[in-house]
Amino acid sequence: MSQNIESLYIFDGFSKEVIAFFLLMSQTQYRKTWEIVIQEGDSSNGCAYYINSGKVRVLHGKKELAVLSPGWFFGELALITDEKRNATIEVLEDTELQVFLKDDFLTLLQQSSHGPEMREEIRRRIIENGQK
Repeated sequence: MSQNIESLYIFDGFSKEVIAFFLLMSQTQYRKTWEIVIQEGDSSNGCAYYINSGKVRVLHGKKELAVLSPGWFFGELALITDEKRNATIEVLEDTELQVFLKDDFLTLLQQSSHGPEMREEIRRRIIENGQK
């Protein structure tokens, strides 16, 4: 289930202009094969990632849970909480990531009249997506 970056569920309820501004504030990172993007158990760095190109794998312990390719989004819980990382993300081939920062995302939520409801809905969807 890959998707266009503008159609990610975290952007539901935001105008196209707000989404465009948030995307402008994001950063691009390039990661090499076998690099670790996120380490299970580490403190959150407040970043979530969208895969522009390349592949990563999701590990829980030593078990591979998934391989993610362009269009996938990971680490999104870090946008709304400070919980420890619940999986390791390892690069399988050189990868370009779009990086979203928690502070920028929370600013967007504060500007929305439905910010608290949106935050809870995002949290619910993250938990729901993680259980599939």
